[in-house]
Amino acid sequence: MSPTDELSALTAGVDPRAFDPFSWFNIIGEIGCVFWIIAYVFAIRQGFRDRAPGLPLVAICLNFAWEFLASWVIPNPVPLWHAFDRIWFFVDVIIVYQLLRYGASLQRIPEVRRYFHPIVAVTTVMGGIGLYTFYLQYRDILALVGAFMINLIMSVAFIFFFFERRNQGGRGLSVPAAWLKLVGTLGTSIECHYVIGLAEPWLPSLSFLHFVCASIFLVDLLYAVMVTRWAAAQRAQTPLAQQEARVTMLEAA
Repeated sequence: MSPTDELSALTAGVDPRAFDPFSWFNIIGEIGCVFWIIAYVFAIRQGFRDRAPGLPLVAICLNFAWEFLASWVIPNPVPLWHAFDRIWFFVDVIIVYQLLRYGASLQRIPEVRRYFHPIVAVTTVMGGIGLYTFYLQYRDILALVGAFMINLIMSVAFIFFFFERRNQGGRGLSVPAAWLKLVGTLGTSIECHYVIGLAEPWLPSLSFLHFVCASIFLVDLLYAVMVTRWAAAQRAQTPLAQQEARVTMLEAA
């Protein structure tokens, strides 16, 4: 089936509000997409500053695989949404670069450090295959449910990411990126509740989507609070540390 035929089949008999970029719920989701782009920018900035990737390994691999599929493989009837997918993809190329450039040195397991690049490649390829077959088998329109499944994996991985990186001086941790991800995902969660409901009327319920979106919000909130409190504690300790260093220097003189 050609991409044109796939798009025709995708939109046939669907409530036109589902793919109207000016429907109120889609506007909320599009604002959420912008927040996600800004979150990426903060994560990338922190990553270059700390010489460390700003996202967990598995999150980067799965996210990049999904964005490749959404940008170049899976048809999208809304040009604006397709543009968001491709912006995410090209921004994510930078995050993948940071992972490959800095990630191996941060690994504490010798085997992971030794085979780091093959692990990244295999995880990305297998993630892409899994996402695409899920999309085909379950008629996951625009691979939206797959995207939220990845998002939940990412959110949980961020908790362990925090505990690991706080012992490495907080390398790659970004408070703005944490809150922007939370708000961005909340916006797209509201949007996809309506888009999937209108575009997939054969579904008996959206209970799984509700579970995933609620779980993401709760875990994202936990992560954002943890990172914010940790950063505040670090700022509070900095003046004291500077003062102690000055006293030591004066005593030595």
